[in-house]
Amino acid sequence: MPHVHIQHFTRTFTEAEKADLVDALTEAVTRVFGTGPDAVSIAVEPVEPSEWTERVYRPQIEAHSHLLWKRPGCDQPATTEGSR
Repeated sequence: MPHVHIQHFTRTFTEAEKADLVDALTEAVTRVFGTGPDAVSIAVEPVEPSEWTERVYRPQIEAHSHLLWKRPGCDQPATTEGSR
């Protein structure tokens, strides 16, 4: 505990980008939760833009809006490749 799960539009990450994200998330999570880095797990799941509404927006954002600490900047999900 804790576990962070990020869903995002499909893209390729460099090893440096992966390391940067893991380091930043681990630092923030350990600081806020008062735990060590070995307690943190991070999953990163690519989702095709055409599947975003059904796989992420409706079940994760709309259905669990009461759990969101930060809401997306728009009510409707973006479905174009250029939007993230």
